[in-house]
Amino acid sequence: MIKPRSINTFLHSAPVLRELRNSLGAQEKLLILTRSLLPAPLDQHCLSVQQHCSTLIVHTDSSAWASRLRYCSRDLRTKLRNKGVLVRKIEVRVFISNQPKTRSTRHIHRLSQDNAKLIEATADNIQDAKLRAALKRLSRHGTV
Repeated sequence: MIKPRSINTFLHSAPVLRELRNSLGAQEKLLILTRSLLPAPLDQHCLSVQQHCSTLIVHTDSSAWASRLRYCSRDLRTKLRNKGVLVRKIEVRVFISNQPKTRSTRHIHRLSQDNAKLIEATADNIQDAKLRAALKRLSRHGTV
């Protein structure tokens, strides 16, 4: 009869999982090193790194940060070489999330009654007819 093993024992003894755990640990160390070599706030937008042969693939969260990372890639490659990481090429990719973007709630600015009175008083002292008419229209949008 085979004695059941705990899942923890299985996760730590399976060669494939052990290799995967070691690979993830090395990848995490490389990410920490890469982030330490990048200037703030760029370091916070470096989400993951993977090294394939002599190419370092850097993932970021937007195309704007990807452009900034590409701009810094030559300097980053030199710094990594000085730390003993052999990198000939750095590829920067944007990490696309599967989660839908949440819409930010738009804050509607309301014109207070006091400000509406101030705009109306200002309009009364304006010589330009078009500007005076525009300010009068605007003053009518004051909240009660």
